[in-house]
Amino acid sequence: MKRALVALAASLLALAGCQKSSAAPAQEPTAKAEPGAPVTTKVTAFAVHPENLNVDKIGMKEGAISPDGNRDLVFTATVEGPADAIYVVTTDEKGSPVHGFRADTIGGAEELPKELAAAGQVDIGRLTVWIATVENNHFVNDDGGRLKLAPGPHVLKLYVPNTNTLRPGSHLRLYARAPGGAIVGGPVVPY
Repeated sequence: MKRALVALAASLLALAGCQKSSAAPAQEPTAKAEPGAPVTTKVTAFAVHPENLNVDKIGMKEGAISPDGNRDLVFTATVEGPADAIYVVTTDEKGSPVHGFRADTIGGAEELPKELAAAGQVDIGRLTVWIATVENNHFVNDDGGRLKLAPGPHVLKLYVPNTNTLRPGSHLRLYARAPGGAIVGGPVVPY
């Protein structure tokens, strides 16, 4: 009888530990890592910049670093690299992606990670707007708009073409993709 009680208690503790680890707070960074591979990539800050909708620095076409007559969305972020892509996604208040605004530093037929899709939504690079990324007053995207951030901290200013789909009261979250595919989310911010 004592053995059965000890086994039952151990099973309940193991089950409680599993449930506790899967119920992480939504505001905490989230990551999907390959087993055994530590994820050092982090998004530690994300905010709407005061220049939002007051400047025109970029065009709609991926890699177009010249004004196009439309005012841009502007954000600031701090990302701990390495990272090979970043994404800005509309979310609910808890940080779960919802249908709506998508911007990224991927291109062509590359799909956004499934973790960022909302209710069966599939997005590919050429169907979303790009993110022009500035670090130390220089654009750091390649000609196609793609991005590679080296290990270490990066203080970034992000310019995104304004498609008039982002509405006041929306919530946004910046995600970074670590080499190997792990997706890491930053804080949820109101727009």
